[in-house]
Amino acid sequence: MKRAGFTMIELIFVIVILGILAAVAVPKLAATRTDAALASAKSDIGTITQAIPAWYQGQKDMRILEGTSLDTSKWLEGAKDVNYTLKVDGVNCVTVAIYDVNDSNSSDVGSLALAGTDFTAATGKWIAGAGHSPMLKIIKHGSADTGAICKTLWTAAPDGLGVVEANITMGGRAVQW
Repeated sequence: MKRAGFTMIELIFVIVILGILAAVAVPKLAATRTDAALASAKSDIGTITQAIPAWYQGQKDMRILEGTSLDTSKWLEGAKDVNYTLKVDGVNCVTVAIYDVNDSNSSDVGSLALAGTDFTAATGKWIAGAGHSPMLKIIKHGSADTGAICKTLWTAAPDGLGVVEANITMGGRAVQW
């Protein structure tokens, strides 16, 4: 007479093998998720640093979302499309913002652009007076104990991705320090 099932030993062996496979696969899956988040964040920052100044030069529009296609589920809007903050695992990681460069004081790196005084909110057109120019700033958040993804993003290569804080002129005028 033929048996129609598995013995208890066979089932235990199958469960043990599945447990070993799960123990190996789950950490690999988590690492892949972290790598994807890092690559996405670095790509977004790179795109912003290239696209926003180019968009401003071509269109005279300094709104961030107009010049890029940011994922607004990850990048949270601050003030009227002139600053966005990347939040990873509940931690603020990096902010990109448009500032008004004030050339009258060489130690001043400007203040956040304000709708109605520095630009027209509806069109993004820069309206600040002579001596003022828009500047894109990449701003680091947190400290050494910030989340693992943010820490890796800001850590210098070869251990990290080496993103650095930056002031990028958009109006063809040098950024004053």
